[in-house]
Amino acid sequence: MKHIMSALLITIITVVAYSMYQQQDVGYIKIGFGDFDFETNLLVLLAATLVVMFVLSMLVHLLQSIINVFALFGSKRKQRLQQKARQALTQGLIELAEGRFDKAEKILLSQIKHNEYPLLAYLGAARAAQQQGAHERRDKYLRLAHEAAPEADIAISLTQAELQLAHQQYEQALATLSVLAERAPKHAYVIKLLARAYQRLNDWQNLKALIPDIKKHAVFDTDETPRLEIAVWSGLMQDAATRNNLDALMKLWHELPRHLKPVPQLTRAYAQQLVKLEAAGEAEQVLRQFLNHNWDDDLIQQYAELDVFDDNKQLETAEKWLQEHPHNAHLLYALGNMCVHRSLWGKAKNYYEASLAVQPLPETYLRLARLMEEQMHNPEAAQEYYRQGLHLLVGKVCDADLEKLSARTVDKDDTKPALKVV
Repeated sequence: MKHIMSALLITIITVVAYSMYQQQDVGYIKIGFGDFDFETNLLVLLAATLVVMFVLSMLVHLLQSIINVFALFGSKRKQRLQQKARQALTQGLIELAEGRFDKAEKILLSQIKHNEYPLLAYLGAARAAQQQGAHERRDKYLRLAHEAAPEADIAISLTQAELQLAHQQYEQALATLSVLAERAPKHAYVIKLLARAYQRLNDWQNLKALIPDIKKHAVFDTDETPRLEIAVWSGLMQDAATRNNLDALMKLWHELPRHLKPVPQLTRAYAQQLVKLEAAGEAEQVLRQFLNHNWDDDLIQQYAELDVFDDNKQLETAEKWLQEHPHNAHLLYALGNMCVHRSLWGKAKNYYEASLAVQPLPETYLRLARLMEEQMHNPEAAQEYYRQGLHLLVGKVCDADLEKLSARTVDKDDTKPALKVV
């Protein structure tokens, strides 16, 4: 459009000048400014105007060409710098993944000014600094990441919380995550890290309040969520016992959700805290009610360790369970222990031997050996039970070692020998 207007203007001027020349009327122009006077005819003025316009046009084109040349060189240089920055980012992340943290940090920061993705470089440098124990540099890189990409605030804060948790800076991580939770209360990963922070700090009360959100947003898998619930309620019971508050402990047991009532770990934890608060009678009742409906080998051992009755009522209760579980080695072992506590040596010996007949256990051999040595004065039989128990224990240790060795061998290349014979 610009060139069309210029051509049109030049054409008009040329036509007018030619018409004036044909009519031999070139006009007359006089310009005065102070003591200066300039006189010429219109034809010369028009020609001079055309020359000036042409010269100005050429100068403009020349200047534009110079600018384009410099822009081209600048663009090429910028592309080269950006390419080097991309290469530095890639190499730095590779060094970070391979564990060369000092080198990774230096490479990631080397071309940071020209990096198209400074956020990734700063976050990688922060992780590298964390691995070197340089927590001040780590925090500096995280601040720079915030400045470089303020729109990625949640991602940067999550990285910061992860690194703080990894360094066992639980209070700082909790502060970071608390701010995040206000900004993104439904963010599943924020909830997950917040749960980790509460768990590390043994803040069971706040973790208990977080359980509904954990379930709602499916933060953990189906196996881990129940384990977390068990840890929460066990921790709350322990806190109540530490405060020597029996009423609070019993209130917690009544508040326990219905789906957790059949969990043996919680029943065991509650009974343990009751015993600590000298409420063994309540513990016996809780264990007895649980074992009447839900059998657990560990809980019968815990029940056998209680001594709350002067008569044999507790022993008689356990012997009734024997009618339902006649071939349970753990129950027979527990009955043997209960008989020892009541000085029923012969009966204890029979229960221990019955337990060994069902399932030989090292602890059963040990208890029977002590009974024979200390109470029944039969050192030869005691030595034999010691020997058998030791043989069984050593066999278990050897089997465990062999299993570990086999697992390591399977993981290795089949073409390489598992053991080197010297």
